[in-house]
Amino acid sequence: MEQWLYDLRTALEQHWMAWAVFAAQLLVTWAVAGLAKRILRWIAHRVVSRSDTTLDDRLVEAGTPAVRWVILALGLRLALMSLGSAIPSFQAGGRYATQFTVAGNLAEAVVVIAVTVLVNALINAALDWYLHELAGRTDGTWDRELMPMIKKGVSAVVGFFALSIVLELFGISVSALIATAGVASAAIALASQDTLSNMLGGLAILIDRPFRVGDWIELTDGKVGVVVEIGLRTTRIRQFDGTALVVPNKDMANTRVINYALPSPQAAIRQTIRVTYDTDVEKAKKVLLDVLQSHPEVLKDPVPGVWLSAFNTYSLDLFFSCWVDSYTNRFRVTDELNMQILKAFRENGIALAIPAQHIRIQQKEDSLDQAVELPAPDGNRPVQAVPGDPENH
Repeated sequence: MEQWLYDLRTALEQHWMAWAVFAAQLLVTWAVAGLAKRILRWIAHRVVSRSDTTLDDRLVEAGTPAVRWVILALGLRLALMSLGSAIPSFQAGGRYATQFTVAGNLAEAVVVIAVTVLVNALINAALDWYLHELAGRTDGTWDRELMPMIKKGVSAVVGFFALSIVLELFGISVSALIATAGVASAAIALASQDTLSNMLGGLAILIDRPFRVGDWIELTDGKVGVVVEIGLRTTRIRQFDGTALVVPNKDMANTRVINYALPSPQAAIRQTIRVTYDTDVEKAKKVLLDVLQSHPEVLKDPVPGVWLSAFNTYSLDLFFSCWVDSYTNRFRVTDELNMQILKAFRENGIALAIPAQHIRIQQKEDSLDQAVELPAPDGNRPVQAVPGDPENH
């Protein structure tokens, strides 16, 4: 130990100029790092703050401390390289070459760690910006629940790559570690295939936004309800009877969904009213249109309309259409319109058409008291009708 200290003192005395340059480089690096921090803060105050988005503000704020450490680490490594080129004992084959190489590797490891901290800070700042600026504008909870997991996953990946580089600097092979990690990842992926599928499906819902929390949707199987939660694995829908319908996200991402809240909350009320053939069609259309226009919640634009849509076998079909401001009021307004239409038709003597079937029975005079077999409507056993029986009319 004493000999090592003696040799080091001798190296300092013989190469004091190189050590002085090394110290000066460290001081310059410290000054540049502090100046860079001030410059970044000035840019954030004068330039970045004037932009329309807050993403650049968050990136500068998160990256400023890490940039300072990156500059310090790079300055240390460059100073060591300059020192090694000036002192022969630190060069390859020199007495302290091994120790100096270890010191250089440590400096490079510090650079890698500083760059890793910078990259991780920038990524986390971008994710936080998305969580507060974009996801915060919606009522969905899916991205708020997933974001901490994404941040941890990104940090783990960045840290893994940094650790691999640091180990390689010291001659430690990470090939076996990478292979083990790959096998473990494959095993985990196979074991949790459904979970990963649901999470990827949820990610697709998050990006595409086919529906949001609070939207009234209808699935292909006819299930209708209001979206109450978009979770990591499932989407929960409250049906109109109060029960919860839980659907895996992979199914929600791969099915057709009718969203009544998009592209706008306005909803149409369309219905067919059947009247008898002896009805004055113009009068019936006017009565219907008056009812639609008199309702306070029926929108004036689009304009309500009534049309004679079809000549049915037993009726004239009048089709009407109108719009309300929100799909949540659709059922209530439909009920009110139907009640008003029924009342108006009765006041104006307009009869609604009802399917009817008339049967005429002809018999010979000598068989007036005998039963007659009539075809049953459902195709089952024939019905026997006795002439004169009041139940047959």
